[in-house]
Amino acid sequence: MSTLTPTERAAVLSSWIKPSSDNEKDQQDRAERMIIGAIKAHPAFAGTDIRVYAKGSYANNTNVRRDSDVDVVVENHDCFYYEFFDCDAPPSGTIAPYTGDWTPERWRREVTAAIVNCFGSSDVDTSGEVALVVSEKPGSRPSADVIPSFAFRRYDTTDQRVCHEGSRVFKKTGGYIDNWPEQQLVNGRRKNDSTGQRYKNHVRALKNAENILAKNGLMQTKPSYLMECLVWNVPNATLRTGDLDTGFRATLLWLWEHLTDQYIREDWEEPNGLKYLFAPGKKWTVDDAKEVVLKTWQFLDY
Repeated sequence: MSTLTPTERAAVLSSWIKPSSDNEKDQQDRAERMIIGAIKAHPAFAGTDIRVYAKGSYANNTNVRRDSDVDVVVENHDCFYYEFFDCDAPPSGTIAPYTGDWTPERWRREVTAAIVNCFGSSDVDTSGEVALVVSEKPGSRPSADVIPSFAFRRYDTTDQRVCHEGSRVFKKTGGYIDNWPEQQLVNGRRKNDSTGQRYKNHVRALKNAENILAKNGLMQTKPSYLMECLVWNVPNATLRTGDLDTGFRATLLWLWEHLTDQYIREDWEEPNGLKYLFAPGKKWTVDDAKEVVLKTWQFLDY
């Protein structure tokens, strides 16, 4: 790419920070409504306490144009899973055991049946470890990931007074993943307000940069959520620096300088504030983050 003038770079960034178009938003909303309708219509769920909600970039308004899939959680609240984090568990018997029929296997099976009944087996991919994938219908709805989950509570004190409510999804072949969508939503809104909308603008800009770099074969595709996590850890004052061009440059510079500092980097969190960003077992590495930052910097000719 030829050298960009400040005016040209500002134009690129202005296009990158735009959220989904009104038409894309309508299609995203339609996909969510269809999934909610499918769950409500499924006979096996009669009398079950279920919460259906969007999470991820669609819910948090950090998705970018032409990259508008939807994540929808179908969460069972008839029971909940729990753990005690960094504290002693109280004596047994303080939390009544669940005696109903909703095992993880049955829950996934019935959610799958509800989604297939609505969309048709040819439009639902059930092979994934975590999510059911509803295929895109161009001009009507985007692709959607449907995640069968259970309510989850993390107690940080033995007396159970410090409790974080999240979501636990069981993988098909064993194990589980705990997510914190409500905390991510609330924290993201707060940071966005505190930075004059720079937080979500910079997240979209970095996502667009990653999309373009990967599409052009300049690097391997990285998880979209990594971009949101990286910007989340940038201080608010840095995000607010100068105009859009100056602020995004300052954001990339801060990330590059601090990604090389192991002791600072070890404390970085996901936007939910309850998971460390570079803990073992993540879908990304520090080197992945460095590559995104460096190649975005080079692409924009800073």
